[in-house]
Amino acid sequence: MEIILSIPMGISYSYGLKLIEDKSVWIEKKLEKYSAVYENSGVYYLGKLYSLKIEKSKNPIKIEEENIIFNKSKDFNLVLNQWYHQKIKRILEDYLEKYTKLMEIYPKKIKIKPLKSAWGICYSSGTITFNLNLIKVPLDVIEYLVVHELGHLKYPNHSREYWEYIGKYIEDPKSHRRWLRKNGYKFI
Repeated sequence: MEIILSIPMGISYSYGLKLIEDKSVWIEKKLEKYSAVYENSGVYYLGKLYSLKIEKSKNPIKIEEENIIFNKSKDFNLVLNQWYHQKIKRILEDYLEKYTKLMEIYPKKIKIKPLKSAWGICYSSGTITFNLNLIKVPLDVIEYLVVHELGHLKYPNHSREYWEYIGKYIEDPKSHRRWLRKNGYKFI
């Protein structure tokens, strides 16, 4: 973990270093507490909650059976979000390749970013934005959301025709929607 000291103008660098030295015990306790919070919690990946272990590692993030191993010398949130982005991008590319051909619908642009309250957004311009947190839900739910958003390029609503249309490509799409309503709060 890295500590960054920001010193206001008019305060000397030596005073900043002295402050760190004087507060080193307090800083160490806070860092231990911060690490303990993450280690006692978990990280979701493809619908499974993994225990988080923080230790020295060659890889920034590594999955081992029930654990995700995180290299403690890195910035946790930055590395995790980069890893999540890399993983969800590959999964979305695979599903988009499959379903754009099947549905004969082609978005103009695909984006991936953290969204606060939506799993995906389809814009009338033909752009689809997927929530980065999709990487936390099971693969079948990700697949459903790809079909769901592609379906909005043809039907920009949730009409009966829309549900019939996406039902041609995903079995029982409303069950996935119900699953997200019941469980989605854990992942956003």
